[in-house]
Amino acid sequence: MRLGCAADKIGRICGAILGAGAVIAAAALQAEAEDLKIRSPIIEPHELEFENNFVFGHGKTAVHELEYGFTDWLKLGVEAELAADPGHGFRYDSAALEGFLQLTPQGKYWADVGLFVEYEHTARQGDPRALIFGPLVQKEVALLGLNTLHTINALFTKEMGAGSVGPPSLLMATQSRLRLDPHFEPGFEYYGTVTLGAHGEEPQHRIGPMFAGRIGFRELGLDAVGGIKYDATYLRGLTADTNPSTFRFRIELEFPL
Repeated sequence: MRLGCAADKIGRICGAILGAGAVIAAAALQAEAEDLKIRSPIIEPHELEFENNFVFGHGKTAVHELEYGFTDWLKLGVEAELAADPGHGFRYDSAALEGFLQLTPQGKYWADVGLFVEYEHTARQGDPRALIFGPLVQKEVALLGLNTLHTINALFTKEMGAGSVGPPSLLMATQSRLRLDPHFEPGFEYYGTVTLGAHGEEPQHRIGPMFAGRIGFRELGLDAVGGIKYDATYLRGLTADTNPSTFRFRIELEFPL
């Protein structure tokens, strides 16, 4: 009975979080759908993660990932992406294999550093495959008596195959947030996409407020380790070639094994 009540409570909380995300997303219907998120270099060994990242805008994207930390330095995962054009329903868009390497022990050096690699294969015939890779950097800093967390992702993307066009591109993603309480940490995020070469697309830049938090299963009355992580961001475009607004929402279930 206790397990059933706890599971029901988890369902209600997840539903409330998703519902709040949908309400906020209604203000972002003119944005381009992309898989935008901040990746951490920290790996939790022997932890299974089920992650769902939603981006709402002129189109919509839903990315579902299953990841597992095999050691304290290696995490592997698979993902499936669904996309929807304006006025249409979701369709299967691509699948990917990804890997995380934690290159430094947490807290030992000036910053925590990792490496991310992803191979993406699209569902549409003739579209190019893509290789994404780059460093992940994270650091905690005390500012004015407050604990803050700063994360930087610098990811290079190179299309491959007969349908590939244009030079590589760089996606810079940064997040800074106040560690006020594990359940609620406000801050801001920035995303910038730049083509590394001639004849590419115009640069795009976005920035906006975010908040994140974590709820442990035991806090919900469930006698189990693990918990629920969530974060949400509303981004405004900074250039004429960037869509004016984007809303991103992510929820992740963690199961230490």
